[in-house]
Amino acid sequence: MAGLSQLGISGTLVSRSPRPGVITYADLDDVIMASHTVIVNTTPLGMYPLVDACPDIPYRLVTKNHVCFDLLYNPDVTMFMQRCAEQGATVKNGLEMLLLQAFASWEMWHRSI
Repeated sequence: MAGLSQLGISGTLVSRSPRPGVITYADLDDVIMASHTVIVNTTPLGMYPLVDACPDIPYRLVTKNHVCFDLLYNPDVTMFMQRCAEQGATVKNGLEMLLLQAFASWEMWHRSI
């Protein structure tokens, strides 16, 4: 959430389990989904051995206006990404983020030597 906040993007945490300050998948309705057009999956759902699993969000409410990120990068296209893309959303996996983190780490470590 910190990275999104730095870009001026506010967010809402969503989880399968209710807890303070977090809404559940069941709370996601058309108003919430329409007003939150960036969706980031940070769960392991979709990664081996759970390749056919995905968060239990209302995919029917995902539209072409949504951008959906999955922090996973293996497989290339997760079930989450596939279901969002079927609704017209732009999807992206986590490989580029992983590479950018690696490059930034390399720079940090080699600059301080």
